[in-house]
Amino acid sequence: MEEKEHITIAICDDETVYGESVRNECIKFFEDHDSQGSFAGEPQIACFSSGRELIASGKEYDILFLDIEMPEQDGIRVKEYFEGYHRQTRIIFMTCHHERAVEAFGKNVVSFLVKPLNIVTFHRALAKTLADIRGQVLELEENGKQIFIPVRQIRYIEAQDKYTTVVTEKGRHLFRRTMRFWEETLPRQDFCRIHKSYLLNLEYFEKTGDMIMLDKDKAVKLSRGKKQEIVEQYKAYLRRKIREM
Repeated sequence: MEEKEHITIAICDDETVYGESVRNECIKFFEDHDSQGSFAGEPQIACFSSGRELIASGKEYDILFLDIEMPEQDGIRVKEYFEGYHRQTRIIFMTCHHERAVEAFGKNVVSFLVKPLNIVTFHRALAKTLADIRGQVLELEENGKQIFIPVRQIRYIEAQDKYTTVVTEKGRHLFRRTMRFWEETLPRQDFCRIHKSYLLNLEYFEKTGDMIMLDKDKAVKLSRGKKQEIVEQYKAYLRRKIREM
């Protein structure tokens, strides 16, 4: 049986009293909703009064409650840092100004809360984020070995003759599977066939001119015929993610 892990949570708000109330509410949520659930005991929670202090800690957290309006380094800058260095951290933004929701959108952002926080909305956002952490996990067998791949960690899939390579945040896996298998298995709204040989997780969509970056050393040129279709699919993905925040 897989050992349960503690959830790690960071709270970054320059209003110390407010940050402490969020901390207490997180503990209460786990006591009420996850006492027999998927995680081990109370969450491990760290509180920070500035973005600079949070970044200086150098730690990655499962969940980050992040205030947008902070002196020196606002939450948008902190979000950009986490997008580059801690992509697995789920960010829940907190702000007094709901109009900043579009600006706050990002690859790590899973929810957006308006201050003063409504407890029901807060609990709903936390429950949704925990479900996202659990996520869909593919269990596949290859050469007699069981391989578990969290869908959210898949960057892209590359076809190679009779095989496909699944590239994730943590490594590469070679399977004797067709590209059609992956298209039928993975959620269609989250993955896009950007090329006959590549299936991309739209969470990692990064376009430069006519090129889509697969990682820092690999890119694919969009065909003129498919370019508009792919861009429209990515826009639909963004609209859905914003609605879910």
